[in-house]
Amino acid sequence: MPKHVATPEMDAQDRFLAKFPVFKAFTDKHPEIYKLIKFFVAGGISNVPEILVYLLFLNVVFVSLKGTPLPDIGFFAFVSRFVTFKDGIADMYAYMISTAVGYTVAFILNRKISFKADANIALSTFLYVLMVIFTIGANGIIGPAITAAVGKLGMPAVLTQIIGKFLAMAVPGLWTYPLNRFIIHRHKKPEKAWADGEYVDS
Repeated sequence: MPKHVATPEMDAQDRFLAKFPVFKAFTDKHPEIYKLIKFFVAGGISNVPEILVYLLFLNVVFVSLKGTPLPDIGFFAFVSRFVTFKDGIADMYAYMISTAVGYTVAFILNRKISFKADANIALSTFLYVLMVIFTIGANGIIGPAITAAVGKLGMPAVLTQIIGKFLAMAVPGLWTYPLNRFIIHRHKKPEKAWADGEYVDS
């Protein structure tokens, strides 16, 4: 069998690479860079539903709550000690819901495509949830600060929301990539690869 010929046993990603030898040569030579690229592409894809959900909930679902300050009780009082949401409780609800959506999409894409993980799904999910909780807490401080800084540029409100949200989502990549790559989405079994014209375990 000629090298780099797509076969039924390959997944969609490897079938694509088999059709484009230039890309295949790059991924063979720079596997870690390829994983990093896939990770950020997955993050970019997951950002789309996250931003749409954020705007929908902030400007439609919770529009009547915009400007309403967080109640000074329980969980809300605890959150308000560390985070300032520009649009009050509506902003907090929209942020938390949209972030949960975005991270769920990213988890699926990274496990299946970026890292082709085969680690225990329950353990991976548990570790991922811990990372997300930490990230949401950190981003709850970073996000409003970035949005406030962008707001000073005098752009329209919706554009400020989009840019602020995008920048706030980019910062956590400093810790989310290494955690996803080396701890959460581990690949324990040998990956398939081409060797002497055969698609075999590497």
